[in-house]
Amino acid sequence: MPQPIAPLNLGQDPVRKCFRHFLMPAITGMVIKSLYIVADIMFIGHSMGEQGLAAINLVLPYFSFMFAVAMMIGVGGAAVMSIRFGEGNKEEGQKLFQQALTLVTLVMVSLTLATMIWADEIIMAFGAQGELAPMAKDYVIALTWFATPYAIGWVLSNFVRNDGNPSLVMKAMIASATLNVFLDWLFMMVFHWGMFGAGLATGLAQLAMAGVQLLHFRGGSANLKLRFAWLRMQEIKLILMTGLPTLFMEASVGIVILVSNWILLSLGGALYLSVYTVVLNCMWLLGLLVYGVCQAVQPLVSFNHGARQHNRILETLNLGLVLIVILCAGFATVAVLFPGQVVSAFVANPSPEMIELGRWAMRLYGFAAIPMGINILMMTVYQSTARAKASSLLSLLRSLVFPVAGLLLLPLAIDNTFVWANVLIADLLVLQSSVFLLRNYRSRLKKEMQEKSSDDIPLTPAF
Repeated sequence: MPQPIAPLNLGQDPVRKCFRHFLMPAITGMVIKSLYIVADIMFIGHSMGEQGLAAINLVLPYFSFMFAVAMMIGVGGAAVMSIRFGEGNKEEGQKLFQQALTLVTLVMVSLTLATMIWADEIIMAFGAQGELAPMAKDYVIALTWFATPYAIGWVLSNFVRNDGNPSLVMKAMIASATLNVFLDWLFMMVFHWGMFGAGLATGLAQLAMAGVQLLHFRGGSANLKLRFAWLRMQEIKLILMTGLPTLFMEASVGIVILVSNWILLSLGGALYLSVYTVVLNCMWLLGLLVYGVCQAVQPLVSFNHGARQHNRILETLNLGLVLIVILCAGFATVAVLFPGQVVSAFVANPSPEMIELGRWAMRLYGFAAIPMGINILMMTVYQSTARAKASSLLSLLRSLVFPVAGLLLLPLAIDNTFVWANVLIADLLVLQSSVFLLRNYRSRLKKEMQEKSSDDIPLTPAF
């Protein structure tokens, strides 16, 4: 009879073993998610053309705002829960999970109702006019039906992973991605439902992702119990403050996309907007892989921060940093050497103007890959140790302040084509702060380790 597998001890088992335990499901899930994002955009590009790509990009900021709230609650709550588990306080960790689940449900139901009531006004506010407006509205209405289970699924993924079941999260992502690709093909290529079909496919796939993760709570090994609870301001404040960097990062992405849409429409119309959709989604693919690594880093750093095992934090940080640099270097190589082929893959019969502009934009985004990866890792480390101020500052600078400044100033200072360099410049500027904070963080941990070692040395008795 096979022996039961001993539970993983995040404070004592080898760091590499713990890291692999979280990394493989996380990175596999993100690879699968990346593939279905690519499939999503390709189906839209091949069935709806450049206009379809432009339309979907106009409404992306709105969903970025909605799900930034869900990710703030999920990431913040899971990080604090892991710290409490590291301190040995599982009861408090359970309360944090209940508070996060209740809060995200109430918030997303409210946002869903508001969207259904004011859908036309929302579409107009985000710049959808003319033939782009009905396509954008079809996508918004279809996806909003599933906004609440979509958000709950993302919150559950953070807690289930940190509760020791990352493999189930991976399986949920695989199921979601497989269903999404199949439904995209069915709704768009067979039924010809257009943008409504694209939104419906994504929504149904996210419903499947949430459903699979609910299986975690049927097993007796789960520390967490699936329950709602009355909201308590003390726990809610702690969750929101810890998750604030994620809100800044994700909501800032929405703001930058929104400002980019306005500026790019004024500079080059639908052509600029369709190229932006391609390069933006390529960067999201890389970002998902980086987040996969960070999802392996986060529970280890949070737990050992609570347990004051600083040497294990340093080892985890080194593993994450090396892997992220390798991933980003690979992406940069493809983006710089084969930009035309990448752009052509997303659209059926792209115009020569789109290919030429896409080459320029892809190369600039490729050069931003490694700085972006390091910056996201540092934000994760500070967030995982409940240092919200440092993480929020990096998020705000990288995701909002510098990109928007670049969008506004680069076309005026140089010319219109340099508007595509705003991401590269933003990440290079933030990288200086990230490297500075990384060095300080390493030094502080090493100093605390030395002080702890000296305190543990017994005094030699005098004779």
